[in-house]
Amino acid sequence: MARATKNKVKTITQVKSEQPCQNKRQALSQIRRIKWNIDFRSDNQHHFWKTIDENDITFCAGPAGCGKTFLSVYYALQMLAQKKFESIILTKPLVEAGGEKLGFLPGDVDEKTEPFMMSFYYNMEQIIGKQRLDVLRDTGVIKVIPLAYMRGLTLTNTCVILDEAQNTLPIQIKTFLTRIGQGSKFIVNGDLLQTDIHHENGLEDSIKRLVGVRGLGMSRFTSEDIVRHPIVKDVLSRYAPDWKVSHDSAEATMSNYIENGQGFAIKVRNKILKHYN
Repeated sequence: MARATKNKVKTITQVKSEQPCQNKRQALSQIRRIKWNIDFRSDNQHHFWKTIDENDITFCAGPAGCGKTFLSVYYALQMLAQKKFESIILTKPLVEAGGEKLGFLPGDVDEKTEPFMMSFYYNMEQIIGKQRLDVLRDTGVIKVIPLAYMRGLTLTNTCVILDEAQNTLPIQIKTFLTRIGQGSKFIVNGDLLQTDIHHENGLEDSIKRLVGVRGLGMSRFTSEDIVRHPIVKDVLSRYAPDWKVSHDSAEATMSNYIENGQGFAIKVRNKILKHYN
């Protein structure tokens, strides 16, 4: 009876309020007792989740505030709890908004990349609590790998999330996607109209180039899916009067690219390379 009580399914709030965990085993044990139950706030959020679940690689494009990052990390943590993955890897292109330079930040590579990953950490903390997140980070279950350091790696049995993909170059996306190994899922998120670089957009290039690759799915959000705060949509429209029309037009083109299907990761990798040749 005591064992059954100990392993009782709990809500996220109940797990977050438990005694602090001391090691990886305790942290994983606690999140495995969570009753994972997400409340989708739009049809496109549900479609995004389904696309991730049914494919090895998922692309998602949409404006800020649609829940792309939250849904991605929630899925990754839930699958980690269910032992579908051994680890979670987080990455972003290190392109700074407003022209700030990474070199001016103090510290080594890990310390320099820390500020860029705060959106990941904030969302994860809301789900499993800061103490469990810190333990899983310290023990390497949740890892950060800068996009520039991906070359040469084969990532197996892990969920990899690339955010802000609109700030990548096509060659960076190609290098990233071909890191996928057996048992892994890759999630690529971005906003087609919010780029901080003045080069060809790797996200848009990949969406056009990789249409029809089996095991690779695509999802999209529009301005109607913004859930962060009602004012976000109005603020964006004031900075660019034609923002809503342009954004919805850009995202709507993805509706023709939505692909569902299963596929082995190694086959996906070969097909991706073929499309880039």
